[in-house]
Amino acid sequence: MQTLQELMFSGKITGTTLIDFSTGPMIGPMLSICDYFTEIIILEANDFSLTHAEKWWKGEEETFDWSHLSDVCSEGDRKKWMKKEETLRRKVKSIMKFDESKENPIDKSVFSKANCVTSFYLLSHISKDREAYSKNIRKLASMLDIGGHLFLGGTFNVKYFSIGEHQFHSLPVDEEFIRKVLADGGFSIKLIEKQDSKVVNKAVKYEKVFLAYAVKVKEV
Repeated sequence: MQTLQELMFSGKITGTTLIDFSTGPMIGPMLSICDYFTEIIILEANDFSLTHAEKWWKGEEETFDWSHLSDVCSEGDRKKWMKKEETLRRKVKSIMKFDESKENPIDKSVFSKANCVTSFYLLSHISKDREAYSKNIRKLASMLDIGGHLFLGGTFNVKYFSIGEHQFHSLPVDEEFIRKVLADGGFSIKLIEKQDSKVVNKAVKYEKVFLAYAVKVKEV
């Protein structure tokens, strides 16, 4: 999130529409960049995430508390955090379910192409293999105008993630693969930042966390 904020502070990444397609009903990445866009569309991969994202949007009490992110987004200031969260809520235009069966997940007759797409920690979970991951990158590309920005976050060489005693699928990818699928998807890569894993529990195991920033330069 800090790297994301630093990129936004440059003033070169702005626009009308931002589309977010990330793991679960999390709002962290959007908090870092919502000031630079007029409207936001949130896509969710399943009904549970869709329900809880809508609860957060409506300000209902029974929803996830993301205030621990205030240290990054608002210098730990609770009032600034609340103002930031409300700004994000106002800018959200729609929350909808991502239909994986469609080549074009967004109805172009209702929504125009976006200036920016963010996707964090999700594609490895919903892609059964590398071919499926590549197809999902192209679906993200289909939502963007030429010159549009993509922020892709994830993990390198993940082994698993678990909830309780149950381990779930997560496709292992590496930097070479990410560079290839982005180039094949019509993107020019501007930055890939990596950090070694600092996880000290048994819920998930991976080598590095990464943030890729790329610009769409052609249709494929």
